[in-house]
Amino acid sequence: MKSAFISILAFSSIFLLSCGSGSTAEVVEEVVPIEEPVIQILEPVKWTYATEKVGENEYKITFNASIEDSWYVYSSTIANDGPIPTSINFNENEALESVETIVESGEVTKDGYDEMFDMDIKKFGHAATFSQTIKTSGPTTLTGYMEFMTCDSIQCLFPDPIEFTIDAN
Repeated sequence: MKSAFISILAFSSIFLLSCGSGSTAEVVEEVVPIEEPVIQILEPVKWTYATEKVGENEYKITFNASIEDSWYVYSSTIANDGPIPTSINFNENEALESVETIVESGEVTKDGYDEMFDMDIKKFGHAATFSQTIKTSGPTTLTGYMEFMTCDSIQCLFPDPIEFTIDAN
């Protein structure tokens, strides 16, 4: 028992000597930089557009979409309770006489029941084209924007409208 007491006393003395008498142990702080979160902006649809003169004061504007795999763009003829339909909108201009309905086509077209929206929907995958013919009363510059919505099987995106200008001269 006496040897156990001496061992404890020796250990305590060594401990006190290593800490210094009456001092506290030194705390060393290590500053670790926090990494900024990586924000990934999804842009699964890339658009181009072109304007073609098709007659006297008549122009056709065509939007072409390149769509990543598993993503879709929706038709221009969607019911109000569904996804946002693809639309071509013209800003007010007195020279704009008429606007025909949108003609649309796609490389991968799905037309039928959609579980996400619980309704029948027409949507386009991989590539899609939306075009519209307009007629003016004379030379003018037309401006507007194209809106669309895109979804995959788990999420939907509402990208900013794509602005356009048509030099109808």
